[in-house]
Amino acid sequence: MTELEKLERARMYLDKLANGIDPLTDQELPDDTMLNNVRLARCFFYAADVLRRVIENGGEVQAAKKAKKQGFLLTPEQLESFHVSASPVSISDLVEKINAIIDTDKMKKISTTAITNWLLEKGFLQEAIKADGKKLRLPSQQGLDIGLSTEDRVTVRGSFTVVLYNADAQTFILDHLGAITEDSQSK
Repeated sequence: MTELEKLERARMYLDKLANGIDPLTDQELPDDTMLNNVRLARCFFYAADVLRRVIENGGEVQAAKKAKKQGFLLTPEQLESFHVSASPVSISDLVEKINAIIDTDKMKKISTTAITNWLLEKGFLQEAIKADGKKLRLPSQQGLDIGLSTEDRVTVRGSFTVVLYNADAQTFILDHLGAITEDSQSK
C-alpha cells in the first residue's frame, strides 16, 4: 500500500467516525459511545479535511508551490485594446490601466518605478531638489516634447507637483513597454 493510499484510508476512517459509523464494521455507533461525542466528531471532520488537502497535494503537507509568474508582456491584441485617455493622466493612473488588461495571476505587473526610472535614464525626466531637500522628478525638454507636463495640486496633506502624461506621452510609453520591461528586468 502506497503512502497516498494509507492517507486515503485514514481519511475514510475519520469521515466515517465523524458521521457516527464504525469504520471497520460500517455499523452505526451507539449514541452513548465516546466516539459519538460532538466535539470528537468535529475533530474527525477537521482531521479528515486536512488529510483530503494533503492527498490533493500529492501527499505533501505544505501547500503546493505557486507557479512562478512570467515577466510583464502585452500581446499586440492587448496593446490594440488599450484606450489612451484624451485628458492627461498621472503615471499611477496609466500603470493601473495597463495592469488592468493583463492576467495578474500569471504575469507580473509593470510598476510606476520601472517606467519612471526608464524615462529618467533616457532623459525624458530629470531629478530636481525641492526647497525641503526632497527629490522631485520633472519633465526635461525631451519629456515636454513627447507630451509630459506638470500640474501643482493641493490636498489636505499639502501641495505637490504631479507629472502628467497626455495622449501622445501615453502612446509613447505603450510603444516602448518592451524596452522598459527589458531594462527593468535586467537590473
